[in-house]
Amino acid sequence: MKRAVGIVAFVLIFLSVFLCAERILSRKSTEGWWNVTAKIDGFYNSPENEYDVIYFGSSNTYCSFNPLVVWEKTGVKSYVFATQQQPVWATYHYMVDAFERQTPEVAVMDVLMFSKNDEYYDDGVNYTFCDNMPLSKNKLELVWASAPKGERFNLAFKFMKYHSRWNELTKQDFLYRKANMEDYSKGFYILTQEYDSAVHTDVSKEKATAELSEKNLTYLHKIIDLCKENGVELLLVKAPSNATLEEKHYYNAVEKVAEERGVSFVDYNLMYSEIELDLEHDFYDATHLNVTGAEKFTEFFVENTEYFEGKVRSDTDWQAEWEKYREAAVKE
Repeated sequence: MKRAVGIVAFVLIFLSVFLCAERILSRKSTEGWWNVTAKIDGFYNSPENEYDVIYFGSSNTYCSFNPLVVWEKTGVKSYVFATQQQPVWATYHYMVDAFERQTPEVAVMDVLMFSKNDEYYDDGVNYTFCDNMPLSKNKLELVWASAPKGERFNLAFKFMKYHSRWNELTKQDFLYRKANMEDYSKGFYILTQEYDSAVHTDVSKEKATAELSEKNLTYLHKIIDLCKENGVELLLVKAPSNATLEEKHYYNAVEKVAEERGVSFVDYNLMYSEIELDLEHDFYDATHLNVTGAEKFTEFFVENTEYFEGKVRSDTDWQAEWEKYREAAVKE
């Protein structure tokens, strides 16, 4: 009996030390424009059933959809649950976690990553979408889909990949508490820089389709099924990104599947004049909107999406966040 108690005590002490060390040693980004740690943790720390709309995908998602603008215009609360270069299978597992915590009426997914055919991505991409996801069966399934055999353990357990960071630690590493993280911009990246060399190609007449990778196609159907099972309306979109002809072929393929499955698809690369995007002032770089472009796009999205019709803000719940955002959104 004493031996059993001793073993249990040892295991508990080991786990406590292990988890503490993992928290301290793991890489974090909690401040500035690129505070992905705060943004992802902020979603997990949100009140249950807080959001009626959740946006999923890669960087084109978090640079384009501005939840505070949506709230100010309609009163609808939403969040951007996205990471850089997020693969389609990661988006699926993000949806699984999101639907366990929230009961959104609408899920919006940007389709950029369907134009990529990689079977796996590098550690930088994988760690970004895996590190801040709580350990669960869903996370382990994501890890299994995201890395080949022999590389999965390090992806699942942060301590193994960050144990050598001990000589890089800063005060932030010791003060970080996941439960305290929040993001006032609700997952949106406030990018004020202007890029005056963006090039927009007219792809409106391009009807050809490219073959989606087997993995991407499988997860597209899994995403559609997941949303239907949870009673969530899925909107597949392509946010303005100066799409190339090659990319458009993949978006056309996604649109074809969407039509077959009865899902909405809209390519906003075909609507620059209606959105009134300015190529010299509304982009952060060649393919991502800055804060001005995102405001224009988000307003256009709200005004032209049936779900938002007739919705008008009648509360001040996010007023402090809105005012903080307006101050941060001023271009230098």
